[in-house]
Amino acid sequence: MGTFGGRRALTLVCALAALCLPAGTLAGCSAALDLAHSVQTKLGRIDGVVGASVATPTRTTGAAIAVTFADADSERELAALVKEIDEVADDAEYPSYRLDLTPAGGSGDRLTVDDTFSASPDRDTVLGNWFSVTAALLGPVQYSFEPGAESISVDSGAGVGHDVGEASRIRYGFSNTTWTFTNGDTTFVVSGRVSPTDVTMFESVQRSVSSDVLPAPARSWRLERHEGHVLLDLDVTFAEGPVDPARLTVEEYGDDIDRLLIAAVPASRIAGLPVRLGLRNPPADVFGYWISDERPQRGRDPLVRGWDLWILTVVKNLI
Repeated sequence: MGTFGGRRALTLVCALAALCLPAGTLAGCSAALDLAHSVQTKLGRIDGVVGASVATPTRTTGAAIAVTFADADSERELAALVKEIDEVADDAEYPSYRLDLTPAGGSGDRLTVDDTFSASPDRDTVLGNWFSVTAALLGPVQYSFEPGAESISVDSGAGVGHDVGEASRIRYGFSNTTWTFTNGDTTFVVSGRVSPTDVTMFESVQRSVSSDVLPAPARSWRLERHEGHVLLDLDVTFAEGPVDPARLTVEEYGDDIDRLLIAAVPASRIAGLPVRLGLRNPPADVFGYWISDERPQRGRDPLVRGWDLWILTVVKNLI
C-alpha cells in the first residue's frame, strides 16, 4: 500500500516534526504527545469503541489510529463509526492518518483505511465486501484499502482450500484488488477477482508439487496469478536437505527435478497465461528458471549449470 491520507499530511506533520528538532525537542514532542493523548481520550468516549490507541507522527512515520470496536455489525453501523472517528480527528486538527479497525472478540480480522475513507465513493462497496469476506473465510483477514489499491490477505492455514473457494464464490475484485492466501510456507496470490479457474489451478498446484511420491517435492511454494501471467516459485526439498549449489547439477539431480516439473508445469498452465517458473535450492540458490514465452537468458546462472536449457527441453515434451 502507498502513503495514507493527504488532507493535513503536509502542513501539520511537518509542523509536528519541526517541533521535535533539537532546539525545541521537549516542548515540541510534548505538544505532539498531548495532541495524540487528547484524540485517544475522545475516541474512547465513542459508543462501540472498546479500545483506542493513537500513534504520534514523527519525521519517518505518519500518524496512525487503532480502534477496537464492538456493536458495529453492518455496513451502515461501521460507516457511522468511521465517520465519528474522522470527526474527532478533524476537530482536533490531527494530521492525516492510517486507521486500523479491529473487531472485538479476538478473530484476528483487521480493516485498514485512511482518513479519506469516510467520504470515499468506494466506502459502501469496501465495507460490504469486508463483512462478506470475514463472514465466509476461516482465516483471519487483513483488509487494506486506499484510493487506487486494496489488498485482502488471509492467513488460512489448513483451511486455505476452503478460503480460496469461498473467495471465488464471493465474486469480488477489481484490477486494483490483490488477494493473498497463506498456509504456512505456501502462498497463493490473485490479482483482481478470484475465478473458478484460479481455484482449479491452486488446487492442482497444491495437490501435485508437494506430493510425497515425488523424489524432490516443493514443500514451500508461491503461486501468483496476475492479469498477464502466472508465477510459480518452488522451494525444492531434496532428500538429504539443502544441496551445495556447486553440486546441484543436471547430471546428479535431473531425474528428481524432472518428476517435479511433470507435476508443476501442467498445473501452472491451467489459467492459459504465460508462465514464469523458478526452482530454488533454499535458502537462496535459484538454480532453474523458465519463462514460457521467452528464451532462456544467458548469464543468469553464474555457476553455468545448464538448468534453464534443460528445463526448456523437459517442458517441450509436456506441451
